[in-house]
Amino acid sequence: MKSVLFFSFFIFLLSVTFTSCIKDDCTSMVEVTHAEPIIVTADEFRVDITSDADHPLEEAGKIYVYGNLLLINDLNKGIHVVDNTQPENPQFINFIGIRGNVDMAVRGNYLYADSYSDLLTIDVSDWMNPFLLHREEDVFRLHGWRDEGLVVGYTYETEYVEVDCNNQWRGGFLPFADQESASWDASGPSGFGNQNVQGQAGSMARFGIVSNHLYAIDDRSIHVFGLTNPGLPDNLNKVDVDWGGIETLFPYQQYLFIGGNTGMYIYDNSNPSAPVYLSQFSHANACDPVFASGNRAYVTLRNGNQCINAENQLDVLDISNISNPKLIKSYPMANPHGLSVIEANLFLCDGEAGLKIFDVTDDHQIDKNQLAHVKGGHTYDVIALGSDHIIVTGEKGIRQYDTSDKRAPRELSYLPIR
Repeated sequence: MKSVLFFSFFIFLLSVTFTSCIKDDCTSMVEVTHAEPIIVTADEFRVDITSDADHPLEEAGKIYVYGNLLLINDLNKGIHVVDNTQPENPQFINFIGIRGNVDMAVRGNYLYADSYSDLLTIDVSDWMNPFLLHREEDVFRLHGWRDEGLVVGYTYETEYVEVDCNNQWRGGFLPFADQESASWDASGPSGFGNQNVQGQAGSMARFGIVSNHLYAIDDRSIHVFGLTNPGLPDNLNKVDVDWGGIETLFPYQQYLFIGGNTGMYIYDNSNPSAPVYLSQFSHANACDPVFASGNRAYVTLRNGNQCINAENQLDVLDISNISNPKLIKSYPMANPHGLSVIEANLFLCDGEAGLKIFDVTDDHQIDKNQLAHVKGGHTYDVIALGSDHIIVTGEKGIRQYDTSDKRAPRELSYLPIR
């Protein structure tokens, strides 16, 4: 009896399937997401800078310290100027509006900042009244250029569409137009400027100033500008990095350490106008900033938008032989970003895991010598102004800590996203 029932059911299924296949009007609804490119034309971003003391901090990016000033990039919008004379009570004093700004550096009374593909020189002898001195066009190579402008992002729209049942496609992502990817993650009152002050950037920076030269990288090249006349940087050289995918620049001693998707590259900068490739340490595809200290280099590797399958780890490298860097040991992390090392203490921004502090005296025991873990907030980059004072930027804003006691960092102040 069971065999008869099973056979009858099988015949029924076969007939239904056959009938469905011969229908001409069998359809189903699937969800489709369209992407509309956001395009900025050259005329839209090649405009004068603006100044606004009341502009809120919306999306904190890279940070830069110059004397008693803390500069905070508001991603693609400009630079917030903060009086940090009292770290317990930092004060926003101005906002310099710069379209497409991500990076910055300061020398004396001059602020150097990117504006999408251009390099701007801004007079900041009075931080409350900055003015644009010079725009060097088309310095940086950017992905996403079209005839009509630069693709800087996308807007998304979802809808349901009717498709034929025989179509194996079951929904997904479609561009409105021919889509290209954009490379976007990818220094108040006068008297703050001082020709003798050395600015300090975080480890995620793409700009650096050394020996009266400004270095700036895009994803494939090192651009070298002479600052003999700081108000009009001289475009001296472009050094192509054959591997491409470079992301961060860390000048140290007479070398330039460059972090890229596939490795850390070291350039001899003995001749500041013409950096020369010296050596590299290769790794699997990963996003990585570099920080060098003594005869060690610390590299954080993480996955992300352009490094999907990367490991999340801290690599400790021996650079005592600068021509042949070698891995000492790797340590697993959550999603490490920027870092800083001072007096054998490593301050590491571990993404959503927060801020971690390690004693790095023993290269082989760093994981066992974690001194503190400050949880909360997606941390991005850190600048150590000394062993007892650090500034941390993250998804929710900027925090400063007193780290006199490395095992118990004390928050000094918090500048939130508004």
